[in-house]
Amino acid sequence: MLEAHGMAVEMQKQDEHTLYLTIKIYGDIAYDDFREMEQQLEQTLATMDSPRIKALVDMIDFSGWEAKALWEDIQFTRKHGDDFSKLAIVGVDLKEKLMAMVVDWFMLSSQVQYFESLDEARTWLDQEEP
Repeated sequence: MLEAHGMAVEMQKQDEHTLYLTIKIYGDIAYDDFREMEQQLEQTLATMDSPRIKALVDMIDFSGWEAKALWEDIQFTRKHGDDFSKLAIVGVDLKEKLMAMVVDWFMLSSQVQYFESLDEARTWLDQEEP
């Protein structure tokens, strides 16, 4: 039996430079799910001047990656990592916490934080940057 999987993506421009991105992941991330999100994001970023992304990634119901999707994510991070100003990863498992640590290593110009509460993550994202 196939498990439900996918990504719910919401993008909201806060001004001409700032995009608030919310991603809810459930089940395994498939390549097609990731590519669809990536294409939507790239289209939105193309309409902005020097975009900066504040992202909330809800991984509470995350199970794992399809290998091709993981590779696509690595390439995406290399291409767009500097566009992120803040990235909040929310999870309840060690794998999400470890993922936040690894992402932090690669996104040098971004602030990356791990949370176990969506409300705490949103509060942190809404705080002014230093």
